Amino acid sequence: GGWRGEGRMDLRYPETLKEYGKPGAKKDGDEGAEDGEEREHPAIARVRCMMGREIRVKVVDGRVFVGRFECYDKQGNILMEDAMSTTVDDPEGTEPHAYRGMIIIQKQHRVETQLIVRDGECDPTAPDFDPYKELEEQELLYQAEAEAHADGGADPIDDHEP
Repeated sequence: GGWRGEGRMDLRYPETLKEYGKPGAKKDGDEGAEDGEEREHPAIARVRCMMGREIRVKVVDGRVFVGRFECYDKQGNILMEDAMSTTVDDPEGTEPHAYRGMIIIQKQHRVETQLIVRDGECDPTAPDFDPYKELEEQELLYQAEAEAHADGGADPIDDHEP
């Protein structure tokens, strides 16, 4: 079976991460930042949009790992959560997967990395994808969830007159 609806994700950003340093580091040619606001490099912002999403990683021995993308460091290592693996004899995953849990796949062992895009999900690998807009929307959603949680889930309606 094939991997339905997947996008291609090419994670080769360690040089970018070294060059631009920490998130928010501003460099020449940074466009769209308002009022001196610093923006991270588009490649880093794009990878940040993929965090928490499902990825498929093929390694040099032919095995394939599928799991939730949790972390990517400047050495190019990928940390996956709830990872499942196929056997070398069954790279397409037609047999049941073996559960691996949390794993790290080093850059030198990766042959191919793909973001699995399900129906209704945004595709950060698309050329016209705007990572800054997506991150802003995610942040607004997190803020709304945090406020709802702080209010005990109640609607923020004030019944009394000022």
